[in-house]
Amino acid sequence: MLPLPFPFLLDAHPFNVALCDMSSPTELYDEIAIEFPAMWPQRPEWVWVNVHDDSELSMNSISALIDRYISSPEVVVIVHSAPGIGARLSKEDAASFIGPYVLAHDIQVSDSLFTHFLSVSRHGVATGDA
Repeated sequence: MLPLPFPFLLDAHPFNVALCDMSSPTELYDEIAIEFPAMWPQRPEWVWVNVHDDSELSMNSISALIDRYISSPEVVVIVHSAPGIGARLSKEDAASFIGPYVLAHDIQVSDSLFTHFLSVSRHGVATGDA
């Protein structure tokens, strides 16, 4: 197994990630990835916003998009990496969790009921469901 960018996901850590049934981040990814849309947003009403400008990550933009599209206090995040990473965490911690993966992997964020979604592309743009 490859080392995780956030090895603290398995131990105590600042993001307070709740793992279902004490699953590893990869097991959680495997359990919840099916709940996310298989296709990336392609409809015209989905407006893509830059969250990285080739030199700097905009944590404010990521936080604003999460606040706009996800209303629940807890979010579910999956990072499409090898191996995949899944996490449940507070909405306040989501942007800090997502930031290191921008430009490296595609990321999807949802509310805990999987009714509203935010997609962050590895190309540094993001959008939420319209």
